[in-house]
Amino acid sequence: MAVDRRAGYGLSAPDDLIDPEPSRGRLFGALAWCALLLGPAAAWLAVFGFTPDGECGDWSLHCAGKAIMYSAASWLFGSLLAIVALFRGERRGLAVPALVLNLIPLLGLLAAYLFLAERA
Repeated sequence: MAVDRRAGYGLSAPDDLIDPEPSRGRLFGALAWCALLLGPAAAWLAVFGFTPDGECGDWSLHCAGKAIMYSAASWLFGSLLAIVALFRGERRGLAVPALVLNLIPLLGLLAAYLFLAERA
């Protein structure tokens, strides 16, 4: 006797009930998005909010460089979180855009560094 799999009588679930992306949580993907969106804002707020005016003044180059480096650290951490999310099997729709958007500013900083190093 033949088993009709289209009607759902077989041993496997019908194709319309199978979830193509198993959701094993979204923790690391969500943390990667937080690092992307909140990390640079927190870095600039920490540098210019908690540093005395005599040290930073009005947009001191030293303090701006420090804030940029803290932002880069946040983007690097967000990239690592997104990679961990991909290895854990979390939703790709959350982790892949976070990874790409965290890598874009890092690549921009690397290009700026290489450009300035070439000129010096």
